[in-house]
Amino acid sequence: MNISRKWTYAVLILVLVVIAWYFKVIIGYVVIAGVLSLIGQPLMDVLSRLELRGHRLPPSVMAALTMVSILLLFLGLTALFIPMVASESRRLSSISQEDIVAGLQAPIEGLQRIVDRYSMSGSPVDVEQVLREQIVLHFNVDALTRGLNYAFGVTGELFIGFFAVCFITFFFLKDRQLLRSTIMLFVPVEHEERFGRVLSKSKGLLTRYFIGILIEMAIMMTVISIGMSVLGVRNALLIGFLGGLLNIIPYLGPMIGAALGMLIGIVTN
Repeated sequence: MNISRKWTYAVLILVLVVIAWYFKVIIGYVVIAGVLSLIGQPLMDVLSRLELRGHRLPPSVMAALTMVSILLLFLGLTALFIPMVASESRRLSSISQEDIVAGLQAPIEGLQRIVDRYSMSGSPVDVEQVLREQIVLHFNVDALTRGLNYAFGVTGELFIGFFAVCFITFFFLKDRQLLRSTIMLFVPVEHEERFGRVLSKSKGLLTRYFIGILIEMAIMMTVISIGMSVLGVRNALLIGFLGGLLNIIPYLGPMIGAALGMLIGIVTN
């Protein structure tokens, strides 16, 4: 009996994995909408305590106001940073390996003199040729440009996903039990009570966690932008935005953000 039950669970899990893979886009929309609804819960709690002439706001109005606040924040960031990213992508696409070598001509000549003076090898070393080889090997401008063009090419799909996520998020905000009910559909009946208690506690923790991430991103964006501005680096706001955004990725995020920041700083100058 136990073996039969284990096989039943194994088959059920396999079927769920196949279904999740087949509908991965829709599931992704639902997950993002769930995260946004958790982030919007504090504002919903504030609006639920407001009264107009002795009447509380309907859930649909509170959900609409919360969605408008989230959209205004998102659209504001988009309008601020997308032009900067587009400008830098065009700048990157216009750079050639010859431009890089020409911009570093003075340091190359100085380094060449040092190498010629202290070289221990019998054959002369051409620093410029070595630099060209390394640029070709590690800095493929064409590949970087293709990657940026691909990122902008999926913008249409992102807009479709954007509206789908907004639609789902509105209903998650309007009906607080909708997300819980959706998750509970996949929980066996004998575990519903225990899983429900865990879900209730997790909801509060996740809400604070995601809000904490947003606060951390805002702090990092501000600190990096101010630091770059003090140092006189152009596009300090864009570097701060990328640094704060990538900082949420553990370990690798700060390193990727630093690499992108240096790349933008070098290209800009």
